[in-house]
Order: sequence, then structure tokens, then C-alpha cells
Amino acid sequence: MSVTLHRAFDMCADPFNMLEQAISLEMDTILTSGQKNLCTQGAVLLKELKEKSLERICIQAGGGVTAEVIPTLYRVSGVKGYHMSGKAVLDSAMSYRKEEVNMGLPSLSEYTVYRTREEEIRKARQVLENL
Repeated sequence: MSVTLHRAFDMCADPFNMLEQAISLEMDTILTSGQKNLCTQGAVLLKELKEKSLERICIQAGGGVTAEVIPTLYRVSGVKGYHMSGKAVLDSAMSYRKEEVNMGLPSLSEYTVYRTREEEIRKARQVLENL
């Protein structure tokens, strides 16, 4: 079984120490945005992690990955692994709506549907094949 340290990594105080801990625990992958909201903003740390990993673990970029950002992120960081949702934000088909009641976080709409778009995944794959 493959084990990935997810983006909780982005909350750690010392990413290089955590890198070594993940390697010592024989994890396969660290999914990270480079400790920023978007992987493009964390590209410098992604590069440093990739270099310090010495290929002992896969550094996988996540957080804002799209086909459009992959080429630049690859050139800057050298990261070869990417995690993306490829999502489209759609309006729910619900006909009855009670807008004044929120069942979860106030910042999340009850009437928004997130759906992975095949087209976005295909575009990213094409970009990766051409790197």
C-alpha cells in the first residue's frame, strides 16, 4: 500500500525536519502546496523539498494545480507529481431552496456542486506528457 502525507504537511513548523520524518516512516509521497495557499506561491519551497528529498520520497504539488500552471511550476521546482481536482463549480439542481439556513460552514453554499471535469484532467495529462 502506498502512503501519502497529505497537506497537513503545510501546517508543520519545520518542513525539512518533517520531510526527514516522513522518509524515516517510509512514506511514499508528501502532498504539499509548499506551505502556501497555492502551489504556485510555494514553488520555491517545493524546489527545496524536491532537492533535499534526494528522490527518497515523491514531492507532489497540490493546491491550485491546473494544466496552465504545471509548465511553470515544473520549470521552477522540478516537481514531477501533481494532484488536482480539475473541478467545475456548478449550481445545484435543487428547486426548493431555503437560503436563510446553512447546514455547514457559512462560507459554503448548500447549492453549489463541485464536479471533476474530464476535460481539465485531459488537458493536464497532455501538458505532463509534453514536459
